[in-house]
Amino acid sequence: MTVENKIDELKDKAAELGDDLKQVAKDAQIEGENAMDELKSSAVEVKQAAEQKLDEVKDKLDEQQAADEDAGFDSTIEDAKAKWADVQHQAQEKYEHLKAEASHLLDEAKVKSAELKQEASVKFDELKVQATEKFDELKKAATDKLNKFKKDDHDQT
Repeated sequence: MTVENKIDELKDKAAELGDDLKQVAKDAQIEGENAMDELKSSAVEVKQAAEQKLDEVKDKLDEQQAADEDAGFDSTIEDAKAKWADVQHQAQEKYEHLKAEASHLLDEAKVKSAELKQEASVKFDELKVQATEKFDELKKAATDKLNKFKKDDHDQT
């Protein structure tokens, strides 16, 4: 195998390593984006579920209020209103809690994405350094070999 073939082979390996690292970084970014999309979707689902539950409670209380009015139970209406206010407060607290949790998960996903990006960058830099060192070694070896051939050729003449 000639020196040029070895140099070409090392160049090809360095290019492959660079491509592999780019793919790892791309995969990490996609994974982070997917995690953020999933968190956003989860937050929307939680919000919709909370709103639906709130609507159901409101409908039940409205029905109860109508029944109480028909029966003439004013005190029951006041109790239902108090329960309604309590349920609204609990639903709002649950919604705020879920919203905070979703925000926290989104922040964690962003941090993880940044960490993966940083790791990929560090690995890429390390591979560049290794490839450069190896290329320099091969270049020096090739130069030494060529100089030796020239010297041998010169000594023979």
